[in-house]
Amino acid sequence: MTIESKDTGCLAAIPTELRALGSAIGITAANDNPAHLPSTNPKRAFGVRKPSAQFIPPVAIIEESAVMALGAAKYGAFNWQDDPVDATTYYSAAIRHLLQWFSGEDRDTESGASHLAHVRACMGILLDAQGAGTLIDDRPNCASAGDAIERLKKAV
Repeated sequence: MTIESKDTGCLAAIPTELRALGSAIGITAANDNPAHLPSTNPKRAFGVRKPSAQFIPPVAIIEESAVMALGAAKYGAFNWQDDPVDATTYYSAAIRHLLQWFSGEDRDTESGASHLAHVRACMGILLDAQGAGTLIDDRPNCASAGDAIERLKKAV
């Protein structure tokens, strides 16, 4: 499946698994056919079925990597993998960085790194711990945020 960006005109191959997501948000592709792939390399037919990093802006990966390197220097590389981590520690840190960014501060005063990159690093650690089965799920038993969002949606 190929989608052309309205802004840049760039083409991006979309893995088959994302068809349902595209359909759910109203995106359909005109060329939903392997014959329209940029190459005939047989590896591509298998590769497009796997998650692709091409949809992540390179600057986001680079900025997050810089924050992860700062954490490695301060606490040790992959330190969160040494022991289980509690969700609220990284959630709280991510929210603090997001609030600082939202209030106009682009860079963390302690590290000099992007607040948004700090948020990504926190989320990456949570995803890694969750995937490894080492996340301590200490989230409070709250009302559903999804339900509240649906209830409070403004009619457009």
